[in-house]
Amino acid sequence: NNPAFFAVYFPTPDVNANYNAMNLRITKQFWQGFQLDALYRWSKSIDTLSYEGPGFVTNQTYPQDQSQERGPSDFDVRHSLVMTGIWDLPIFRLRKDWVGKALGGWQINGIFTAHTGFPWTPLIGNCVSTPGGPALCPSRPAQYLGGALSDTSDQAFIRAGGNFPGGGPKYFDVTDPANRPPGIGRNVFRGPRYSDIDLSFVKRTGLPSIHVLGENAALELRANLFNAFNMLNLAPFGFFSPSTDVNNPNFGRATSGLAGRVIELQARFSF
Repeated sequence: NNPAFFAVYFPTPDVNANYNAMNLRITKQFWQGFQLDALYRWSKSIDTLSYEGPGFVTNQTYPQDQSQERGPSDFDVRHSLVMTGIWDLPIFRLRKDWVGKALGGWQINGIFTAHTGFPWTPLIGNCVSTPGGPALCPSRPAQYLGGALSDTSDQAFIRAGGNFPGGGPKYFDVTDPANRPPGIGRNVFRGPRYSDIDLSFVKRTGLPSIHVLGENAALELRANLFNAFNMLNLAPFGFFSPSTDVNNPNFGRATSGLAGRVIELQARFSF
């Protein structure tokens, strides 16, 4: 209590984390040069802090009690599915003459990716006091009043209010939390899910056998289509962004989208 000094209180990012998962994989070789690989993961990652600083976006909201910080990791994905397919087209594949080199050598590749949304925490701009006196902001609401929807479609995160029709204050106690512990857990809600299809079309043309190039010399032309069907994917919710600020009109809504279709063209000469 020496008045010449401020209270000394250092929250430290001591983290306890665990991760469990079940992985299922199916691989199948089909006829005519087609093969398929599918990987499904059912998992859960739990911690008390997911990222180190600097920046307030990595801060804990109630570090004086680590049990209040335990919850799904910021990067936790409960269900994830990745399917890949490769098809070496049989057209003129066995021909070694100029017809096979000119018209054969085609390959089509595809990747389908889908996973559930990342978790997020509702926050308010009020502050809570630490045992030493300094205040920590933002904070979690003192109480969740219930009634929120659980729709996970894109539309749920685009419409006004998202899964919280009527605005965030209708579902949470937004009064000053003072020194009360949070009334809701960390990362208790889920954001937009994700799905994407990438494709590539490849044409490999063998070149005439020349001593300086070798018998495996080839020209490969490739077109890569990322998010080939231009599927809408919404950006995850950021820490104390308009999407997670209970008092913000955009609470519960995605404020931006991820990249649309991207086309990449490549030419590769190998010898």
